[in-house]
Amino acid sequence: MAVLKRGSLLSCTGLFLIALCVASVVPGRADDVLSELRGRVYDERTGRTLPARVSLKGPDGSWYFAKSASSGGSMVEYRVNREGSPAMHTTLSAHPFVAEVPPGRYVLTAERGKEYVSVRKDIVVRSGGTSVELPLRRWIHMTERGWYSGDTHSHRPLSDTPNLVLAEDLNVSFPLSHWVTEGRASAVAGNRIDAPAPQPHPIHVDADHLIYPLNTEYEIFTIDERQHTLGAVLILGHRNLFEAGTPPVRPIAAQAREEGALLDLEKHSWPWSLMIVPVMTVDLFELANNHVWPGPFLFGSWTFDMKPDYMQLETDEDGYTEWGWIDYGFQTYYALLNCGFRMQPTGGTGSGVHPVPLGFGRVYVEQPEGFSYENWVRGLKSGRSFVTTGPMLLVRF
Repeated sequence: MAVLKRGSLLSCTGLFLIALCVASVVPGRADDVLSELRGRVYDERTGRTLPARVSLKGPDGSWYFAKSASSGGSMVEYRVNREGSPAMHTTLSAHPFVAEVPPGRYVLTAERGKEYVSVRKDIVVRSGGTSVELPLRRWIHMTERGWYSGDTHSHRPLSDTPNLVLAEDLNVSFPLSHWVTEGRASAVAGNRIDAPAPQPHPIHVDADHLIYPLNTEYEIFTIDERQHTLGAVLILGHRNLFEAGTPPVRPIAAQAREEGALLDLEKHSWPWSLMIVPVMTVDLFELANNHVWPGPFLFGSWTFDMKPDYMQLETDEDGYTEWGWIDYGFQTYYALLNCGFRMQPTGGTGSGVHPVPLGFGRVYVEQPEGFSYENWVRGLKSGRSFVTTGPMLLVRF
């Protein structure tokens, strides 16, 4: 029996959302004498060093950033703060780490995706340096059960993504190669991402983690140089660049279909979102979208004027509550299902724009025939999946 509390959510599609509060951010000091904090994140059962996400906070609210202590290691710093909701951390490869900090007391946190219990330690860094061990306990092993996770909305650079998928234990990632916000602009001429177009082939980081690098988001804010917000749809896993602008949207959908790509409705309350569904025959609905963060909910007023009265959504003086926003998504999704649109649930973070780690909201897809890019996409499209921000839903089909 599932016990549901206010602010948490579980449905037949499997979304279970939990919000966690985090502290505010203060810039770090640069003029103090520094000491070395050395550490390692490892699997509590096997002793094996793990890739992980590490955050380090000083007593005055300052944030510090670890680096890999190995010449063969990798690290990616993430520094995004919005209105007191910070994401300040380093994702590290499976090597020891080091951080140079002033002597004093710190809070050190290590996390790895959803299947390990995070560790938080209060530590004292002394003038001669300090070492610390951070054991992570795995509480469930989803790949052993045949389930593989993915995040279908990523603004993180392709060059950082191999590090990220291992540190977050995210099996599949679709980093955006093209992001178009101007109406009628092609994905080439209007691309906001300054990086060469990647080849349309899966990149295998290891046997259980892969990246599909050619993905496009149309998020239209202006038409003919006038503000005219329409909305956002993601095209995941296409093979060729999109030369056409939008609107109209149907030719883009036709090319995506021909190339076997998936269309993902990024959020449900944009002015054109519900029109996109029948016209483009959208495959996916983001039940966990990029407004769902580990920190405080900050989107109470966002598209509040689009709120349907009949849904009786929870609100407060700022607009939607977080539960009201989540409920809005659920009710919209079920309304689309009831209208005959067989969209499948997915999870996307928009990490790279918002203060949220990659894979905070993710979709797990069952792989009864073995894990591969083709099998994972096929399973996602057929609905052999559930969406979560932490708890696991074991489903039998």
